[in-house]
Amino acid sequence: MKNKAFILLFTTLCTFALTAGAESFVTPSATKQPFAVTPAEGVNRVFVFENIADAQLIAPAMADWYAYPDLSTPVASGMTAIYPDNATTYLVKMGTQCDTVAVLGYAPYRLAGKPFRALLTCESSTLVLDADEMMYNDLLGQPHTLERNITLRYTHYEKDSVSWTPDDKEVTMTIRQPRAIDLGHKLLAPTQIDLEGDQFAEHFYGTPDLLRIEQDSVQAVAIDFIPRSYTLLRGSERENEVERVIEETNLKGSAPLNILFKANASPLVTVFLWEVMRSSQVLTSRTEPETRYEFEQSGNYEVKLHLTNDYGCECDTTFHIEAKESLLAVPNVFTPNGDGINDEFRVAYRSIRTFSMAVFDRWQHQVYSSNDPSRGWNGTINGRPAAESAYIYIVEAVGTDGVKYKKKGTVNLLRGKK
Repeated sequence: MKNKAFILLFTTLCTFALTAGAESFVTPSATKQPFAVTPAEGVNRVFVFENIADAQLIAPAMADWYAYPDLSTPVASGMTAIYPDNATTYLVKMGTQCDTVAVLGYAPYRLAGKPFRALLTCESSTLVLDADEMMYNDLLGQPHTLERNITLRYTHYEKDSVSWTPDDKEVTMTIRQPRAIDLGHKLLAPTQIDLEGDQFAEHFYGTPDLLRIEQDSVQAVAIDFIPRSYTLLRGSERENEVERVIEETNLKGSAPLNILFKANASPLVTVFLWEVMRSSQVLTSRTEPETRYEFEQSGNYEVKLHLTNDYGCECDTTFHIEAKESLLAVPNVFTPNGDGINDEFRVAYRSIRTFSMAVFDRWQHQVYSSNDPSRGWNGTINGRPAAESAYIYIVEAVGTDGVKYKKKGTVNLLRGKK
């Protein structure tokens, strides 16, 4: 409150602006040209000197100089120049004009030679740099931290839909707190990490400073995976199979479902556990990177994958599989005229385990038989077209859900026109 009162007083005595980037009449002087940050927050300018002992602030005429936090008594009166202290903010009154300037000496904040290490956990990757924030306070006591530009180089495992590929990354970012730099992802393998920074070092020394963590000092622990499933497809000859599996990614449909599961794990995974479950009962457990299982019975299943490593990191996922209940339907007419439509007498089926079909003419002579529900009678007898008539069929089957089917009836063979 006291500072606000003095600032209010100054606004009545001189032209005064706290707006960042407002025109400043104070100029810096040093052996090496200082780095002027503009616009800055809470002051008109921030000047960064290589070494604060070599710095001067100069006004174009005699001025009174006040240093935060004591804005009641000037640190210098009637002076055109002062030697500033590090990390200090000045209010300068020159006649009816006022200026606000913060100064920092770069040497204590330089990155070169600072301890640099990687702090890696199962969930995050953080670089710890033992360097202080470049901070100043405005005249209202609010702290502000300068942004610093750095570039990181390291190798990271990138994943696509099915695999991992090492990728040499170069990431440029702006930081305010160098003591904790979050990479934004987990490091999945040891890698050399280089840090270049910052714009102040480049300004004063012509090149950014380089810090390095050698690969053998990067103790990666995290794991990740790209869990995938591949369902064995049924051929087009099974067009009469209802909910036939026609896409590898399909986890539900007519049983049996033959599915290959792959963990596609990152390098540090050491333990794989697959559990095939039905109604909370574990049907089988396996410990390989990939496993195949055939879901022969109708019902709902879960396949759980649990990955771990020697550091206690874990990954989990669950696949949900639905082997559909059985179905069997028999048509009452077919037209084997070669037009590609309804040319065979075939059942519509789903999730059938065993099957038999026999077809007889009116004199009880068997004209066709099959144990494959995907196949049908093409309307020929001994290679010759059968007569248009009603034929008797007997179909027996057992579904993967245990349902038994026994169907007997007649099917009409009609040639029609092609």
